[in-house]
Amino acid sequence: MNGYPAAIIWDLDGTLIDSAADLAQALNTLLREHGCAALADDQVRTMIGDGVQKLIERGFRAAGVAMGGIRMQDVTARFMLIYSACATDKTRLYPGARSVLQAFSDAGVHQGICTNKPEGITKKILSSLSIAHYFDVVVGGDTTAAKKPDPLPLRSCLEALNAAPQDSMMIGDSAVDVATARAMNIPVGVASYGYARTPARSLGADFVFDTLPSVLKQA
Repeated sequence: MNGYPAAIIWDLDGTLIDSAADLAQALNTLLREHGCAALADDQVRTMIGDGVQKLIERGFRAAGVAMGGIRMQDVTARFMLIYSACATDKTRLYPGARSVLQAFSDAGVHQGICTNKPEGITKKILSSLSIAHYFDVVVGGDTTAAKKPDPLPLRSCLEALNAAPQDSMMIGDSAVDVATARAMNIPVGVASYGYARTPARSLGADFVFDTLPSVLKQA
């Protein structure tokens, strides 16, 4: 096992994949349907990470639109319809992602995904990028009754992998990931290149990595 944890739980957006362009395209399509101007991709990038509804709320707020008369259920359903059609257009793996997943797999490490992105679209993206086979479990934002930073999704991942917290590690890119890991008392590393709205080194993770291959040395 080369000293690696028995199980590694990965966040997705901003950690293994750069999905900002496709999320921005879907959000901007939704905003334009409500008479709003489009937002820049870099602006949308800072809104990612807490699930679809938070992304929509932040998008409408940034566009100067009050959501008082808009039903979240309706705009969420519309966003998912739009996003499902473009979710794999520009989304890409970060450099080194495939080789790192393969290296952990070769070492016998069990791997899972714990994301606030809905499970169905997550699996579609993993399949499109040809990395689905690396993960024994995928827990999305709608898989359990709560989203990160609630510990329930991470606990579900660990249970599916039959992995104890003390033998596991979480890898993410945000304060949400750090809080989730801390709630389960497992080590956590965060990417410096991700979607966090504050500098990675201020998030209180056990380690920060600048490239995915460096995780192999820090895990």
